[in-house]
Amino acid sequence: MKPVLVRKPTAEEEALLKAQPTWEHEPEKWRDTYDEREETCLVIEGKAYVETLDGEKYYFGVGDLVTFQPGLECWWCVEEKIKKHYIFNLGYMKQE
Repeated sequence: MKPVLVRKPTAEEEALLKAQPTWEHEPEKWRDTYDEREETCLVIEGKAYVETLDGEKYYFGVGDLVTFQPGLECWWCVEEKIKKHYIFNLGYMKQE
């Protein structure tokens, strides 16, 4: 199972995510570890990538639906100020 899933959302997914809280961050690079929850987000501004500790990179930008596996350890790199809607535990990783 890949630690990050990047794809385009369905209309239903987009509507669901647009009703969720937002998070935004200026360009920066930092190390992050996800907790036991799966996070799914819809990027509405900017672009970024996460790099796993073994060097695999996952790029995403405006319009992408991104799901992060629980326990993921990675480097976040925001290339252009990013803003995203987010929700926890939708179960996308189990469907992959």
